[in-house]
Amino acid sequence: MDYKKTAEEILEHVGGSENVNSVVHCMTRLRFTLSDPSKVNTNALQKVKGVIGTTNNGGQFQVIIGNNVPTVFAEVQKLTGGNRPSAPATEEKKMNWFLRIINVLASVMTPIIPALAGSGILKVILAILVMTNVLKPEDQTYYIINFIADSVFYFLPVLLAVSSAHKFNTNVYLAVTLGGVLLHPNFAALVAAKDPVNFIGLPITLVGYSSTVIPIIIVVWLMSYVERFAERVSPSMIKIFLKPLIIIGVMAPLALIVIGPLGFHAGNLLAGGIYFLQEKAGWLSLALLTGFKPLIVMTGMHWAFVPAIVTSLSTYGYEGLMLVSSLGAIFSLTGACLGVAIKTKSSSMRQIALSAGTTSLLAGITEPAVYGVALKLRRVLVFTIISGLIAGAFSGLTKVKLFALVTPSLLKFPTFISDQYTDNLMNAAITAVIAFGISFTLTVVFGFKEEVAADETSDADITPQPVSSGKQPVEVITSPLTGASMKLAQVEDNVFSKEIMGRGIAILPEKGEVTAPADGTITALMDSRHAVGFTTDKGVEILIHVGIDTVNLAGKHFTSHVKMGDHVKAGDLLLTFDLEKIKQEGYEVVTPVIITNTADYMEVLSMENTNVNQGEKLLSIL
Repeated sequence: MDYKKTAEEILEHVGGSENVNSVVHCMTRLRFTLSDPSKVNTNALQKVKGVIGTTNNGGQFQVIIGNNVPTVFAEVQKLTGGNRPSAPATEEKKMNWFLRIINVLASVMTPIIPALAGSGILKVILAILVMTNVLKPEDQTYYIINFIADSVFYFLPVLLAVSSAHKFNTNVYLAVTLGGVLLHPNFAALVAAKDPVNFIGLPITLVGYSSTVIPIIIVVWLMSYVERFAERVSPSMIKIFLKPLIIIGVMAPLALIVIGPLGFHAGNLLAGGIYFLQEKAGWLSLALLTGFKPLIVMTGMHWAFVPAIVTSLSTYGYEGLMLVSSLGAIFSLTGACLGVAIKTKSSSMRQIALSAGTTSLLAGITEPAVYGVALKLRRVLVFTIISGLIAGAFSGLTKVKLFALVTPSLLKFPTFISDQYTDNLMNAAITAVIAFGISFTLTVVFGFKEEVAADETSDADITPQPVSSGKQPVEVITSPLTGASMKLAQVEDNVFSKEIMGRGIAILPEKGEVTAPADGTITALMDSRHAVGFTTDKGVEILIHVGIDTVNLAGKHFTSHVKMGDHVKAGDLLLTFDLEKIKQEGYEVVTPVIITNTADYMEVLSMENTNVNQGEKLLSIL
C-alpha cells in the first residue's frame, strides 16, 4: 500500500490541505476538523485504496483507515505541515451543545489514550506477577512498577492540559502550568490536612484533582478566552510578561475557588450515576449498550462516557459498563465476520470479513467489521445486535469488570484478571463465547443478502451506472472480438471468475479490435483505454475488459475510437490494441465480456468453448 498516495488522495477529497484546520487520529480513524465540510467528496473518498469508510460525527469528519491509520496520519501531517490553529469550523459552530461536548471530549481524550492504555496494561501485568507469586506487594520492585503505572492517572490533568490547549488553540505551557497548580504538593498537603483555607477571604474547596478529567478541560477552555482578552489589553512593549501574568493571575484562583470544585463534583456525579447503573440495573444497561455499541461508536456518543470511565478506574480500580459492553460487541462482530467469510460467495467480501474479524478478535478494533461487513450486509448487523443484547445481559448479571483502560480483545483478556473477583475472568470468557457463538450461528444458518456484490469492481473500477431495471425483453449480444470463447471461471482473476461483477463470457482474441456488440451508448471509458462500458438501447449493461491488469499499461498499446456519451451501432469500432506488444509486456490478453446488471434478468446464456467472429451471436439475455 502506498501510504503517501493514500494521504494525498484523502487530502484532495476533503477539500485540500487548506481546508484542514486540524487532524488527529485514534485507533482506526483520521479525525479532521474542516473549515468548510461541504467541500468533502465522500464518494471519491470511499474509493481511495486503504479507506474503509467515512462518517461525520461530533463536528469531526472521520476517515476510517483501520490498523494502518498511524502511518497514513504521518503522511497527512507531512502534507499539511501539522495541525494549524484556526477559527472553529463552520460545521462545529452549527452544532448543539451536546455535540460540542462530544467533539471536545473526542479531541481532548484521543491523544492521551495510548498513555492510559499502556499504564493500564502495566497494572494488569503487575497483578498477574503478584497472583503467580513472582512479586509480592511489599517488594520494592512492586512498589516502583506500581507508581510508574499510576503516574499517568495521577498527572492526568497535566496531560489533558496539553491536549485541551491544542483543542482550544491556547498556550500549551500556560495550560500545563494551571494543571500543575491543581496538583501542587503544597495544595495536596492542604487537602490532606482538611483545615479550612481561603484566598483573599474567599473559601477554597479542598478536593484532590489527581485523576480528574473535567476540571482541567473547563479551566483551559476558559483560559482561551482570558488569553484573548490579555492579548488585546497588553501593550506590545510589556506583553511578553504581562499577558502570561494576567492569565495565571486570573485563572489560577478561579481554578481553585470555582471551576475546579464544580468540575470535580460534575465528574463524580457522572461517575456515581454510571456506578449506580452498574450495581442496580447492570444487566439491562449492559445488554442495551452491548447490543447497540457498534451504532454508538459510529455516532461518537461513546466519548461522552470517557470521563466517567477514567474516574471509575482511578476511584474503584475497575470499570464495568462502557468498556465491558465493548467485550460482547467485539466478539459479536468477530463471530459475524467469520460467518460471512464461510457463507459468502464473493472472494472480495471473504477477504474483507477475514481481515476485519482478525482485527476485531486480536486488537479489539471494530471499525473494519462495522463499516466493511455489518453495514454492507444489514442482516448481519441485526445478528450482531441480537448476540450483543444476550451477551451484554449475561455480563451484567455476573457483574463482569475490566481493570485497565483498553478495548477488550483476545490478546487483552488478562485485563479481566483479579485476585479479588476470582470468577471475573471466567465470566468474561463466557460472555465472549456467547457473543461469538450466537452471531456466528445466526449468520451461517440464516445467511444474508449479498449486497456488496454490486459495489465490487475490477482494478479499473469502471462498472457503468444502471439506467434501467426490472423485467427486460430478450436481447442478443454479438461478439465484440474474434477469437476463442471460454467460461469466466477459466479467467485467472477472481473478480471475473467468481462472477462478482456479473455473468458473461471471456474471449481469447486473435486480433486487436473491439467492436460494439449492439446498438447503444458508451457509458464508461477509462483513460487507460483498456476497458469500455456500454449500455444497449434496451438497457443491457456490458463491460468489455481487454486483458488482465492491463490498467497498469496506462494506455500504452491501446487506442480509443469513441468517447463518453457516443451512440454507436452494432459493429462500430470501439477500441484497437496491439495484441503482440501487450503479450510481450507480460500481460494476459483474455478479455471478459460481462453483463454488469445481470440481476435485472432471468438468465444470461453464452456460447462457450467455441470460436467466434466479430458480429456473431455471443450472449442471449432472457
